[in-house]
Amino acid sequence: MGVEKEITGLTEAEARERLARYGPNRIARPREVSFLGIAAEEIREPMILLLLFVGVVYSFWGNLTDALTIFVVIVLLVLAEVWNEYRAKKAIASLSKIAAPRARVIRGGQVEEIKTDDVVPGDVLVLGQGTRVAADARLLVSYSVQADESALTGESFPEYKKAGDEVFAGTVVVSGEGKAEALATGKDTRLGRLSATAREIKQPKTPLQNAMKSLAKSLVVVALFFSITIPLLGYLRGQPLREMVLTGLALAFAVIPEELPIIITMVLGLGAYQLSKENFLVKKLKAAEVLGDATVILTDKTGTITENKMSVVEVFPPGGKVLDAALESMTDVSLSPTDRAIADSAREAGSVAKGEVVRERSFDPERKTRSLLRRMPGGLCLILTGAPEQVLKSSSAPRPDIEQAVAAETSKGRRVVAVATKQVPESEQGLPFEELENGMDVAGIVGIEDPPRPGVRQTVEKAREAGIRTIMVTGDHPKTAAYVAGEVSIPNERVVTGAELSRMPDGELRKTVEDVSVFARATPEDKYRLVKALRENGDVVAVTGDGINDTLALKGADIGISMGIKGTDVAREAADVVLADDNYVTISHGIFQGRKFFDNLKKGLKYYLSVKTALVLVFLVPVLLSMPLPLAPIQIILLELFMDLAASAGFVAEPAERSIFEPGQKRKLFDRSMIAGIALSGLSLFAAVFGSYYYALYRGYPLAEAQTFAFAAWLIGHVFLAFVSRSEREPLISLGPLTNRVMDVWAVVAFLFLLAIVFTPAGALIKAVSLAPSQVLLVAVFAFVAIFWQEGVKMLRYGPAGTPAIKRSKPAASHDKR
Repeated sequence: MGVEKEITGLTEAEARERLARYGPNRIARPREVSFLGIAAEEIREPMILLLLFVGVVYSFWGNLTDALTIFVVIVLLVLAEVWNEYRAKKAIASLSKIAAPRARVIRGGQVEEIKTDDVVPGDVLVLGQGTRVAADARLLVSYSVQADESALTGESFPEYKKAGDEVFAGTVVVSGEGKAEALATGKDTRLGRLSATAREIKQPKTPLQNAMKSLAKSLVVVALFFSITIPLLGYLRGQPLREMVLTGLALAFAVIPEELPIIITMVLGLGAYQLSKENFLVKKLKAAEVLGDATVILTDKTGTITENKMSVVEVFPPGGKVLDAALESMTDVSLSPTDRAIADSAREAGSVAKGEVVRERSFDPERKTRSLLRRMPGGLCLILTGAPEQVLKSSSAPRPDIEQAVAAETSKGRRVVAVATKQVPESEQGLPFEELENGMDVAGIVGIEDPPRPGVRQTVEKAREAGIRTIMVTGDHPKTAAYVAGEVSIPNERVVTGAELSRMPDGELRKTVEDVSVFARATPEDKYRLVKALRENGDVVAVTGDGINDTLALKGADIGISMGIKGTDVAREAADVVLADDNYVTISHGIFQGRKFFDNLKKGLKYYLSVKTALVLVFLVPVLLSMPLPLAPIQIILLELFMDLAASAGFVAEPAERSIFEPGQKRKLFDRSMIAGIALSGLSLFAAVFGSYYYALYRGYPLAEAQTFAFAAWLIGHVFLAFVSRSEREPLISLGPLTNRVMDVWAVVAFLFLLAIVFTPAGALIKAVSLAPSQVLLVAVFAFVAIFWQEGVKMLRYGPAGTPAIKRSKPAASHDKR
């Protein structure tokens, strides 16, 4: 290989022109999210078709005014549901764009990171270990590049690639570094031609979404049962047939839970989208489901706990020899933060890399070193860099001075890189690196400082109080790891090394991982074993990874989190989440937000099922008591619009409660408290409506007036219930009645609608009559007493701020599980 010419790549203008000519570098089209497309899907849903059927039949049996009212409500309801689903799916689609694969290219002489979709023929790709090749390309420069082409050929062994060879889109660089000129992109690549059709990418349903869809289908059967049984009982007890048929149709309209799957999509999709704005990019929506359950964060040190702002602070022995050798150990493609810090320091000291690169052995996570063979003016020179203890093993003589310097630097929490050199005869240049890396002359060490990120210590402590352990796994020296862990409040009394882990049986590892929070000189395989051990202990594990060998741990974890800045393409593809800022604080924040999503989902479902329960009771009990029905069929249909809007949109906007920062057991959606809450809230709303209705009948009011009482009680009562349902234990006075703007606006609209019905002639359109202000006030009092008793229970049980009256136990210890 000759001395490399400067490669400047395309200009931005040339890249734009080629992107317009060749199109995006994409094989499969992302599924387009359109309002009309979702509307068409929604209208074809069996439950919506049933509602339309109800409207058509009702039109034949009712009068023209009723028919028009029903279809207006159906249109508004479908539009509301389509809009809610559109917002959620648009948010989910945005996630895939935000977390889209990236590629490093040279443009205008500078290395840039761009979306893979924007790569064009002629771009110069910068390749490194773990890079997924973005286009079919020809290597301009190759430093021992090996590519895994199994995605195309099925061949499991990587192929060595030299300058002039082709690399193909979709293949992975497993070792080495290089630069390649893109020849073909998108459908013109070898991978694109192998794809018979350009399939659309459709977001898969999460387990929770599938479970809710299944639950909704089951509840349809229940809804239809009561929609048939109640009118049938009414008819058998002397109610008019026509009115009973219309009531049954209206009940089917209102009780069928067509909104249930949308609530899940809204909470998860919009929640994940909000997190993406805070550098926590949820690639797979299923991760949003389990975020709140995480009990352990298994995190890297460098760049996650620390700032990833590396600077050389010590060179031993002093002088330029060490920095010269360190600079010569790198290729011009080396872009790691450690390499950049050393290169900057070396160049400031006047060092210049000499000679051409002959061969390279990429960094090996097992050996913690890398090698480079250069042809220098005086002959071939091998430069070995990496972990001091590994480099010292290759030394031709003991170096106690280096060992002492390493101990001094690591005790200060610094990363230490050792450098060794060796002259290699021409006849030996083809020998394996394992043979060449013996009898080295250790030049010295470089001490690099990378301080902890601001806020990490406080976040680790807050996570611990919430029952979430932080375990630090690093490839650094044990003393460096212990120092940094202590700085950020991670227990560091014992540090276990990768060598110790490799000798540890699985049973012992499961016990060790309960007490130890710092693992040093660990390999990706060690990290995977730690993930398995934690999960076997019952923990829910969030794990970070950035390298090609981290994919096992990322896939094995409950939540795989790839680094967005230093992460390889392969790691980002394997992960559920991409951390755009590589910051531990963002991970912890994401988990707390996951708890908020879960709480809000639970609140929305509890409210939704409570009002459906109350609606069934409001009709079932009067029929059993041989009383007239409390709501006219047209009124039932109108109520559906307000019920569903609150459940699907109101609780999505609910702020986080204090309880998300407290330890607790793994959260279940339908536990005993949830089922009991649905029953009690349903009975409370039923009591508000039936109490008002019975009072009006008892006072001898006409049936139309009594039904208006019931209608007013329902509107007021289900608004009250929505506000009471905002927290299971924190009183509304503590939450703040005006802290959820979406719900506040919905409540105002509902009350204005009620006033229009009971105080203007508009009520006649829905079979309602005018009421006196005192009567409306009386109904409001009935509803308040029937529903707000739950607030009194919260105050007595948990106190004014939602904190249990009984003194809480101390925060969980660092090794406790929630």
